[in-house]
Amino acid sequence: MPTHLALGSSAGITDEELSWLNGWPEAPVFDETDRLVLRYADVLTRENRVDADLYAALSVCFPPRQLFELCLAVSLASLVNRVHATFLTDVDERTAARVQSMDLHERRAGSADTG
Repeated sequence: MPTHLALGSSAGITDEELSWLNGWPEAPVFDETDRLVLRYADVLTRENRVDADLYAALSVCFPPRQLFELCLAVSLASLVNRVHATFLTDVDERTAARVQSMDLHERRAGSADTG
């Protein structure tokens, strides 16, 4: 269950933005900076490294301190996800119901999320 979708609202993400997280490359609700951050989160989570081109793009938008904070946020989210996956933790019924009620937009097969 994608519980991160329900939990994201505590960080100020709207329900519409949350519903598009799985399809962020095509999402009309995200601007270029949002897409850059989402691309970074995907790459760091999946590959555990960031190439020079992605770092250069990030450094244009964010000063070093903000990049450090972004790295910590993505890394902490990955850690929490791994703990939940390991111990098969359940979410409360209210959160589960909220996630199930969301109209989630899935990423299209073959969409490019690294460019």
